[in-house]
Amino acid sequence: MRSSFRLLGCVLAVAPVLFAQPATTSGKTENSGELVQLSEFSVQENSDTSYIASESVTGTRTATKIADLPYAVSVITSEFMNDFDLFSLTGDLNGVAASLNNVNDEGTYSLRGLTTNNNFYLRNGFYRLGMVDRVNTDRIEVIKGPNAALYGATNPAGMINIVSKAPKLTAYQSFAVTFGPFDNRRVEFNVNQPLGSVAGVGLSNLLSVQVTDANTPASAPSGTKNRVVDDVLQAKLKDGSTLTAEFEWSQINVTPGYSASIPNQTLVDGKTLTAVTRPDLVNFNQDGPVGYKNRSTYSAYLTYEKRWNSIWSSRVNGYWYRRPEIQFNVSSSSTFNPFTNTFSARSVQMDELNQDGGAFQIDTLAKYPVFGGEVKGQTLFTVDYSQNWRTREIWGFNTKLYSIPALSIVTPNYTVPPFDAFNIVTRYDKTRADDLGLFLSQQFRAFNDRLISFMSLRHDAVVYNFNFGNQYNASGGALKTPGQVLHYDSRAWSPSLGANYKLTKSVAFYTSYSQSFAPQLQVAKLGTPPLDNERAKGFDYGFKFGLFDNRLQFTTGGFYIDRTGVKTTVKDPVTGLTDTVAAGSQNAKGFEIEGSWRATENLTVLANYSYTNARITFNGTTVTDVGQPPAGVPVDQAYLALAYRFGGALKGLSWHPSVNYTGVAFPNSTATDITRNLDAPSNAIVNMGFTYAWKQEGLRLKHSIRISAKNLLDRTYQTPGGNLGLGRGIYFAYSLNH
Repeated sequence: MRSSFRLLGCVLAVAPVLFAQPATTSGKTENSGELVQLSEFSVQENSDTSYIASESVTGTRTATKIADLPYAVSVITSEFMNDFDLFSLTGDLNGVAASLNNVNDEGTYSLRGLTTNNNFYLRNGFYRLGMVDRVNTDRIEVIKGPNAALYGATNPAGMINIVSKAPKLTAYQSFAVTFGPFDNRRVEFNVNQPLGSVAGVGLSNLLSVQVTDANTPASAPSGTKNRVVDDVLQAKLKDGSTLTAEFEWSQINVTPGYSASIPNQTLVDGKTLTAVTRPDLVNFNQDGPVGYKNRSTYSAYLTYEKRWNSIWSSRVNGYWYRRPEIQFNVSSSSTFNPFTNTFSARSVQMDELNQDGGAFQIDTLAKYPVFGGEVKGQTLFTVDYSQNWRTREIWGFNTKLYSIPALSIVTPNYTVPPFDAFNIVTRYDKTRADDLGLFLSQQFRAFNDRLISFMSLRHDAVVYNFNFGNQYNASGGALKTPGQVLHYDSRAWSPSLGANYKLTKSVAFYTSYSQSFAPQLQVAKLGTPPLDNERAKGFDYGFKFGLFDNRLQFTTGGFYIDRTGVKTTVKDPVTGLTDTVAAGSQNAKGFEIEGSWRATENLTVLANYSYTNARITFNGTTVTDVGQPPAGVPVDQAYLALAYRFGGALKGLSWHPSVNYTGVAFPNSTATDITRNLDAPSNAIVNMGFTYAWKQEGLRLKHSIRISAKNLLDRTYQTPGGNLGLGRGIYFAYSLNH
């Protein structure tokens, strides 16, 4: 197998030399005078409709028509986010892309029935630990399957890439204010301004700001504060190249108290669980007024792009980030005793987590004719390097001096030990991962672009340095576990093959095979042994349609993914000792249909449906997990959204209804007690919005007002993860554009 990878790499490497024809250009660089990024590395705007994207950059690192790719890609545009009130880009994303759910702002999500231990998205192709907002997001691209391994470690079922907004040629300003339930107050604005030319260099700047304050449904004071400031400066140099610099700061401060997790109920002994949940206790504040969770993200991006001639283009990206977090008293119990009216004793601790790092990427792209122009070749070679640090320290109090009793819902006592009592280190981890990646891809277009073949190979060399400090027992502070220092490396090859063949002008067949990897110890802690990589391999296949002059576009196809090397525990049959190994396995298969229909000039329809059969096939000593679905994975999902713009006397009015269906899921499918049988029933949530917009011609202003209802029918429902969904919420918004 290794020799096959090497042979494939050699073929891809020499292809441009063997097949490229001599360049006929004069060698002068192209300079259109437009202040935009090169089309090879950024998608072009679609003038037909703001909701329907025709290109993607995530799947291949270069702008490629979605209809030409050998796998499925979902794209959610900023216009869609605004019109359908997708604020947080976390829970609001569930179901909007086929097979996507359990999205949260920490970076975790499920796709095609699988999750991974990496817990991150991508932003502009770089590592991102959640915390994203629509105010500075241009589009969200979801690449399906192990094909996402072109970025290195990835979810075996795909990856989310957040593409940020960039400056535009024409000046514009937008301002919006939104009011919603629980005193939700949100202000956001974008200011885009061409700055003219300095010494022949054209400059443009985009400033994006968002401020949100809100309470929660908790029974005691609680709430969130969310802030984003993002500035992007772009320069068009004399030779036609572009240089883009972006700095982003975001912050989320939480006063805890509201946990949507539905408590389980015990029997009279206070220990044995019953098959009963207590959704009526979701809003009871288990943390009280003493507690906080504060997170920030600082990010900087620097990108240089240049087209050297008709064949060669290049891009150099640099990235730096810092993400500090500190939290106190934000852990809630999931067990309620109805006979004493108490939750079990809380686990109160001080937890500080700091993550920082950086990366760079160098892309070299060659486009050239082959066999006298009968075939078009494209070769991309990428070198990337990233370094990620993670330091976590947890302090507890001496349980011999202080205690925290069970929490009564009748007379709640939120007293906790004083801050200076939290001086016992119960966890200290300082980890570092360095990843050097090489990626080579080859694309050929033949028969007048009817057949497009894709081949790629990626190699990752990851070096780990772990420094685990001593851990002390909270009962008296005696040494519990001595610290240790670990150094080791991990390597992985990730090949991919695919083809897209246009059966007719309107119908294309696609198929692909790809592999991915995920390092086991990206989030390591003391006592976890070095393990082999987690691996995955998968197939995508199906058809892509572009009917009625591409007014109706959709993709329908199937997928099959094998995930191996999952961390699990096994028992030696002779000694009876247990050991942690990379031997677990899972399988996911199913199908998806996703598309859009521009039915009339005024009506646009977007819809998707997905069915997923995901199962655990081996989990070591936990034999009862075999045949179970991974926790929180719905059997199927569907989404339907309409955008209708009225005409005549109602011109300016638009209607935006949507229905989000989620099939049955088992939030605790891998539990070893009775809760494994508790399900989150299927549900269909209806949302609806109306927007009225008008122009103030003399001042070139466009005003709009919007009213929208989330969960319009006020359904009581559970999410796939077992949380209680929010009830009906009415939002009012006003926006001004110039």
